[in-house]
Amino acid sequence: MSKRAWSAILGLWLGAAAAPAFAAARAETAPAWAVRDVTVIPADTGEVLRHRTVLIRDGRIARILDAGAALRPQDGEVVDGRGRYLVPGFVDAHLHLANEGAIRASKDPVLAGLPLGEGHRYDRRILLNLLRAGVTGAANLGGSAASDEHLLWLRDEIAAGRMPGPTLYVGKRINGPRAAVAARPEGAAPASTVDAPTVAADGIAAVRRARERGYDFIKPYQHLNRQTYRAVIEEAQRQGMITTGHLPELGCADCADRDFAFAHPLRNIAHSEELARYARIGSDLAPADVDALAQAVAASGASVTPTLVTLKTIVAMYVQRTVPAVPGDWAQRVDPVTRREWIPPANRYLSEAFRAQDGADSFSAGYDFARVLTRQLWKRGVPLTVGTDAALPGLAFGVSVQQEMIELREIGLSPVEVLRAASINAHRLFDPAQGRGAVREGERADLVLLDADPLADIHHVSRIAGVFVRGQWWPSERIEALLAQDAAFERDLAERLAPQAK
Repeated sequence: MSKRAWSAILGLWLGAAAAPAFAAARAETAPAWAVRDVTVIPADTGEVLRHRTVLIRDGRIARILDAGAALRPQDGEVVDGRGRYLVPGFVDAHLHLANEGAIRASKDPVLAGLPLGEGHRYDRRILLNLLRAGVTGAANLGGSAASDEHLLWLRDEIAAGRMPGPTLYVGKRINGPRAAVAARPEGAAPASTVDAPTVAADGIAAVRRARERGYDFIKPYQHLNRQTYRAVIEEAQRQGMITTGHLPELGCADCADRDFAFAHPLRNIAHSEELARYARIGSDLAPADVDALAQAVAASGASVTPTLVTLKTIVAMYVQRTVPAVPGDWAQRVDPVTRREWIPPANRYLSEAFRAQDGADSFSAGYDFARVLTRQLWKRGVPLTVGTDAALPGLAFGVSVQQEMIELREIGLSPVEVLRAASINAHRLFDPAQGRGAVREGERADLVLLDADPLADIHHVSRIAGVFVRGQWWPSERIEALLAQDAAFERDLAERLAPQAK
């Protein structure tokens, strides 16, 4: 892009303080782009396509040409791809997105009273930091009613181009009471409701309500009893909604067992830790037990989001009694509200109650087991996706996706398999109607442009020159300019919360 064109567009962006003005600026950006002389890593195969020019038009990859192909004016603004690598956009397949709806509905009067102002600056900062890390898609695995309502609105604003951010997929969590609560003497157990179902009819109604409200997927949680869990899974299938969440509780009269869960499988299991619960039944594990569990998952057809970095971070807090350091300059980018949740008393992982719970001394072994099990899943061809559980303490939105990619590389996945887990596998899970998610002609243009080769070193996924989101080009400089625009707003939030953190 010429300096003159860049200056004009940047001026539009810097002038956009509120969402409507932002939308107007978006409408005037060029609809077509040409990434010239770039190395393309499609990620659906092991191919590496060198010296290509990628044309992007109407939100999709229109053509992939030899670099020497002549460009026409209608091919759009040129993005310099020399020495760079174009890969599919990353997807965080498991996060809990901080948002203004959750803040305003907080039971904490300090948070609920924060002056967030107009223009959704807080939301925008969270979303821009995801883009800064190459995250072009994000799946929110359930929250409070107010949080969900705001996220459903935010999802639609992003899709309409009125807010910057990755494509959002919003999940509805459906859960019942713990088995110990449900088993109280007759008359004391809570009655079944659509919000906390303990009978199949209410589980079915909960799924239908979620479908009517516009949720993208269902998150079954572990405290659904046997019959309700099955009803939720089967109704979600009838409604054409995927399920990604927790495996059902074990060990009670009305609980599922391992065979039942795999006979009525989730589409995706949200943690390797969930499978660890199913493995640790009765005694220490032998290698054959791990193999049998991995094979059961493979036979069920489920994919898995391992969230290894989540377990690693919890172990670090347990052992070191502090929140682990966030990589690079990302610690400065953790918003003040999230940072407040990372310190006691909000951070339960640093509490004595957490340390005193049964089995706490096996957390480190649990992380090791999750790594071994995830490797066995990979060896059996179980599709893996990248998820982080951000903003769990120590896991910042955006960069935690890169951390999880490194975890998968360390257990044996090749770099292209890691890229596939971080992109294509998640697209197939959450958004199959939009294509495969690969860098191929006709696919939606959700892409990351890297300054270094991720196949040579997976750590290079942090070397981001910019991203394409639904065909719109976001150079890193533009993202930084917008974040700088709201720096004073963030400082004000930090100052208001600082006395509360002491």
